[in-house]
This record gives sequence, C-alpha cells and structure tokens, in this order.
Amino acid sequence: MPPVPPELLAAILPSPERNGPAERPKVHKVAWSFRGAVLAGLVAGLLSAAVKATSVLDLGGVLGAVPLGEAKVPFAVALAAAGLWGGARSGALVLLVAHYLLNRFGKTSHMAYALAGAAASLVYVFIAELLGFASIHALTGDVLSGAAAGFFYRLFAATERSAGGETSAER
Repeated sequence: MPPVPPELLAAILPSPERNGPAERPKVHKVAWSFRGAVLAGLVAGLLSAAVKATSVLDLGGVLGAVPLGEAKVPFAVALAAAGLWGGARSGALVLLVAHYLLNRFGKTSHMAYALAGAAASLVYVFIAELLGFASIHALTGDVLSGAAAGFFYRLFAATERSAGGETSAER
C-alpha cells in the first residue's frame, strides 16, 4: 500500500489550531426585504388556506359553489382565496409593525419574529373586533398566521452579521 500524501492528511484531519469550535458571526440587524415580505405572506396564506380547508373537510365538507354576486365560485377556490387573503393581510400587518419594533430593540432571532408576528396579529384581531370588522372566532388562525409570517420573514430576509467588528451583508 502506497503512503498517504501529507497534503491529503492535512486536508482530512484538523490541525491543532483549528480544533476549537468555530465562532459564528452574530446577527445584529435584519434588513427590510420586499421579497421576504411577499414570500412570508405567501407561505402564511398557503398555511392558512390549508388549515381552513382541512377544518372544513373534517366537518364533512361543503360541496358545490359559493354565490359571489351573479357568479358561482367553486367552494375550494373561495376557501383558498380566503386563506391567501388572510395570510397576506396578517403578513403585511406583522411585517410593518413587528419588523420595525424588533429592529429598534435589537432582537433578531427567528423566535422573536414569530412571537412578534403572533402578538401583532392578536392586537389586530382585538382592534378589528372592537370596530366590528372581524369576529373573535378567527383568533387562533390569525395568531398562527401572524407567527408564521414573522418566522418566515426572518427566514427569507437579508441579515447583517458582525464578525470581529466587521459587518457583512448576507444574501
């Protein structure tokens, strides 16, 4: 068996100076991202539509069409549109309020964005209920939709990291 070249061993085996754990740069700011907002609203809307569809199907489903003015819209299409609209609305609300507040306080974690999204949606539901625009029975769905929008916005948005005092934009 031929001897193993030292360069190959050096590439495979870590050197003593690289044995310590690698330090990841800390995220210090999440940038505003229109792309992240659109994607987060879309994901939250799709999740909302899926939850509404499965809850209706659990109850036996409603077949047929829903009247919309003079036209009749298939129930599945109306349900998907309602879910997408709800997710987009909560996504827009969450991202306007939560992103501003979280950046102001320096919170950048995924959990912080999810909790801020849920809180912003909760406030929206209570204000809409007081003004008579919504009913409180949608509370759970709206709060979960807001949490999803916040989490996915943080996942899709660009971040600025600092490593040893240097700042670099990601994505």
